[in-house]
Amino acid sequence: MYCSNCGKQLQIGDTYCLACGSKRLPTVDETTKKMKRWQWLAPLLAFILVTTSLAGYFYSEHRKTEAAIQAFDNGEKAALDGDYKKAKQAFQTALDHRSDFKAATENMRLIEDALHIQERLNISEKHIEEKAFDKASEQIQKAESTLRSYTGKVASALDQKITSNENALNIAHLQYDMEGKSTLDELEPLLTKADAIQSPEAEQIAEEIRKRIAEIAYVQANDFLTDNQFSAALASVKKGLYHEPKSKKLLSLKTTIHNEQVAFEQAEQKRIEQAIVAAAEEKEHNLNNAIKLNSIEAKMNHLGDIIVTGTIKSQATVPIGSIRISYTLTDQDGKIFDKNEVFVYPDILYPDETGTFEYTHYLVNEELNVKFNEADWHVN
Repeated sequence: MYCSNCGKQLQIGDTYCLACGSKRLPTVDETTKKMKRWQWLAPLLAFILVTTSLAGYFYSEHRKTEAAIQAFDNGEKAALDGDYKKAKQAFQTALDHRSDFKAATENMRLIEDALHIQERLNISEKHIEEKAFDKASEQIQKAESTLRSYTGKVASALDQKITSNENALNIAHLQYDMEGKSTLDELEPLLTKADAIQSPEAEQIAEEIRKRIAEIAYVQANDFLTDNQFSAALASVKKGLYHEPKSKKLLSLKTTIHNEQVAFEQAEQKRIEQAIVAAAEEKEHNLNNAIKLNSIEAKMNHLGDIIVTGTIKSQATVPIGSIRISYTLTDQDGKIFDKNEVFVYPDILYPDETGTFEYTHYLVNEELNVKFNEADWHVN
């Protein structure tokens, strides 16, 4: 080996030239050795670098996937809770982490439609308040059309909201249609509509209609009976009992109709029998003084109907039946408003028993006074 600066021969192991002090250059063998050392270190370092980079990449991707899944789960929970705005934000976060998240994309479309459906239902509620029923129905139908292509829990929850909104519309429409209705022909179709609505409010309305139908049937039958129209009276009672089968008033009146019809057909024979026993003092009492009027009053309810009610007591010594009360209604100036007759129930009174009568004059809308005129009855 020679010094590269002055050319002086160097000894093995010399690091510097003893002549000029220059640093000895490495030999070819030493360079080769160093190169060989780096030849196996370089791939190792490259492998470590690539592995580290890949590990970092996959870790980052894993974190993104976990964040996307977490956001997706949050979105589903919010959607099931009915918080569609929060659900939309969560699904958008999931898509920001994973733009190819198919389930999040599909749910995002559902939630956007859910927001549109909710908006339509809100609009329909305002239309219901304004009694714009056709407009409300149109919004509900559009909401149903939007939901038709979806299934699942969120879709079921939305369907329940639509059904609830539709029931609210039907109930509001029903209540509107009930105003001013006071005949069986008017009320029976409304009862059919009420029975078709599945809600507690509709059941309550249906029950009110049934009671009103029973009351109207009673009044109609009573009117027919006072005119001796027995078939028409019985038909009205049957119609009322169809809707209110446990009505004591109607059941009692049904018996009264039958008894009155028999009495009417056998009137001549009955008069002969009554004339025969009229000679006796007891029969005279039973025929002329069989009842005592305890009370009679006329009150107006919140619908403007005048309800005449009262009670009587039997002073007869034998059972009496088909008791008919006659009364007159007058206004505050004493002018006659109406004269009417009503039957007492129960149909048969035994000695010292009390009977009740009631009659409703619909949509009078003014306070009236009532005066008892007379009563008649049959001695059994």
